[in-house]
Amino acid sequence: MKVFFATILLSLMLLNIAYAQMKSDPISLTDESYDKSGKKQLAKVTGRVLNASPEELSNLKIQYTFVNLIGPSQSSNEIKANADGTFEFTQIHILPYQQIWFSLGDYAYTCLYLQDGLEITFDLNKLKKKEIYMIGDGISFAGKDADVNRQMNEYILFDKKHNPDFYKPLRQLKPSDPNFQYKLDSLFKIQRNTDQAFYHTYGTTCKTLIDAATDAQYTYRQLDYYLTNKIKVANDSILVPIYSISNHVSDYFRFLHYYVKYVLYPVNETRGDYVKVADYANQTFPKNYADIINLRFEDDDIATQNKIYKTILNKLNSKWAKENIRIEIDGLNVKQTKLEQLLASANATPKQTSLGKIIKEFLFDAELISNQSKNGSELLKTIKAKYPNKLIVLDIWATWCAPCIGQMPYSKKLHHKAKGAKSPIEFVYLCTDQGSNQEKWINKVVELEQPGTHIFVENNVISELLSLFNSAGFPTYAVIKPNGEIDTKAISWMKDVTLEKLEEMTK
Repeated sequence: MKVFFATILLSLMLLNIAYAQMKSDPISLTDESYDKSGKKQLAKVTGRVLNASPEELSNLKIQYTFVNLIGPSQSSNEIKANADGTFEFTQIHILPYQQIWFSLGDYAYTCLYLQDGLEITFDLNKLKKKEIYMIGDGISFAGKDADVNRQMNEYILFDKKHNPDFYKPLRQLKPSDPNFQYKLDSLFKIQRNTDQAFYHTYGTTCKTLIDAATDAQYTYRQLDYYLTNKIKVANDSILVPIYSISNHVSDYFRFLHYYVKYVLYPVNETRGDYVKVADYANQTFPKNYADIINLRFEDDDIATQNKIYKTILNKLNSKWAKENIRIEIDGLNVKQTKLEQLLASANATPKQTSLGKIIKEFLFDAELISNQSKNGSELLKTIKAKYPNKLIVLDIWATWCAPCIGQMPYSKKLHHKAKGAKSPIEFVYLCTDQGSNQEKWINKVVELEQPGTHIFVENNVISELLSLFNSAGFPTYAVIKPNGEIDTKAISWMKDVTLEKLEEMTK
């Protein structure tokens, strides 16, 4: 009898443990039960910087970058700490375990995962002695998401230390490689062994998140291979559960969308019709996967993107997808209204200059010009002549180039700093007409409120400039010094440029 009761008791204990484990496990965004049991509200990060002087707090740059499911793959922002050292920011979209890349000046760089709420504290006295990468003495986590953030940052360091030879060969592995699948499987066998070693050392608190992110990374590389080689496979083999919104997961979303649009969708003539492709996704995939595919339709023009989202809204199946696209539509409505107001305020009287015809001038210190130079060399000479004895920062970009647009806020700040300091520095933006048109170009400049001289240039002229600068892509930066010397190595990314660096080149 004692054995019988002991057996019953043990069974009940095991059931309770299993139930507790099930209850604590996150729910996949792709599970149809997510609407009922998943995340319901935006989460917030609150922080505090200790042992910092008022001057240190005033000069401290707090930057964070959300990884997104909808809209741009990443969105960055910069804030200041309050006088008491506190700061806070909130999610824009209601997404599970959203990855945020966070930096506190030059003192700390860490990766946050936001689900229910996170409190983060920095001790500047400790950080002055040693900069922190991911986790260490001088940074502490509290709140509901604390354990996840501690373990995920330990995982990043563990992976970097124990699997240093994974990412380089993965980057070098091309979809055209005849041994692609074998090499990919070999690399991810190593990655999964590293993951298992981490669980053995640190426990399995984040096993669900890590396993799913590894699976997403593996599958996105497979999708790239299928997309390049136009290979169709069973749908089940390309569907992975989603528990977090990280860089790897974002890549997976993007390539799943491309694969459906360019490989699976059967009618070539209507491949560009997002309504038809969305209908196909709904007919072909489970509801939540179809929603993820359909949330990824994009256009670099605000009005067109807003129209796409408003149409796609009626084709979404899940509440979470509808809530998030409504948030995006609300944001685009605000941007579109502002865009229309700025366009209406422009001086639209055409004027001829040495650089070309001025199409519009805006109060945010921008003039938009249609190029008249026949080739790249002539355009460079004209720009030099227009701004003698000045340092000219050239930014060659495209309206559809996300990295180009991501760097614009940094050059915008530099423009205002240079103008405030009365430094002899000019910012000139050369936008290609490849894959774009004049209206999209004007709208993008106005959307960004990007000051400076903007020239819309034929792609053959841009191609010649890129060849002259020994560059092959966007963005490309170059500096023309006051003595006429052209330096193509001075700027890699605008985010790394300071006014002091530019002023030094004026001498």
